[in-house]
Amino acid sequence: MEFRKIQFTGRSSYIISLPKKWVREHGLKQGDTIPLVINPDGSITIFPSEPKEVSEKKVLALSKEFSPDMAIRLVISAYIQGYDVLEIQLNEDMPIYKVKIRKVLQSLPGVEIILDEPTRIVAKSLLDEDEVNLAELLRRIRSIVVSMLGDLELLIRGEDGEIKRDINDLENELDRFYFLIIRTVNRLLSKHTVTEESGIVKRTFDLMGILFIARDIERIGDHIIRIAENPSEIDVPYLREKFEAMVTQIERRDLKEIDRLMLEIRATIKATDYRQSIAKESFRRILEYIENIGETIINMSLS
Repeated sequence: MEFRKIQFTGRSSYIISLPKKWVREHGLKQGDTIPLVINPDGSITIFPSEPKEVSEKKVLALSKEFSPDMAIRLVISAYIQGYDVLEIQLNEDMPIYKVKIRKVLQSLPGVEIILDEPTRIVAKSLLDEDEVNLAELLRRIRSIVVSMLGDLELLIRGEDGEIKRDINDLENELDRFYFLIIRTVNRLLSKHTVTEESGIVKRTFDLMGILFIARDIERIGDHIIRIAENPSEIDVPYLREKFEAMVTQIERRDLKEIDRLMLEIRATIKATDYRQSIAKESFRRILEYIENIGETIINMSLS
């Protein structure tokens, strides 16, 4: 670490010198303008040039060497990496691939298909990235999981009807917002800044924490689906209560309350015989993911 003195020049300006080696390595000279970012923790980051945005367009050339599932994964990967325009080129007529690719593109938040040809699909993200708020996205996936748990409780009571379909629809929506959270975090990291409107991000680690939390919530959704497919008696209201209480702490960060919740959840996990049924196993796994969320919030609270 280097230390530099702050100097006073003119009547109202403070200046600090830059290392000569750093200036030369980046091809800078007197009179050049360089960007800087004031971070939430009070530090300042100086860049040798304007931080590069993620390339606007990504071209994916696909053939039958890839499975349809791999084609879908590549499309999702390009989306979460922040590309605004996705061009999918097929080396021949591949109708099954096209159907699946079209379906996944239509499921991604803010994406519209603007061109659909026999061997080419072009899609564009119409999202205003500056208006995407991570706290709001986390609240959204929280409400989706709460709705899924409400449906699951009705399903276990025997009120089937359209409930299974609704749970699956909600799980698909959960995946959509999970992908959007990854995309948003990735774009913030690519700009070399953690600044965003919600205020829950204080440092770079908080962005990683949000990814961990979103992943745990997405996995909770997967286990709700698993219970819905193998229903048996479990305490769904207990899951909903502990899930809501823990996710609330993402913004509140009351360490005493998190400690209390984690101790109670840990005791319930130990008392649950996961070998009794698939539902009991998933019940236990959901509690473990809620506990993981608590651990991540603790880490974020130290910022």
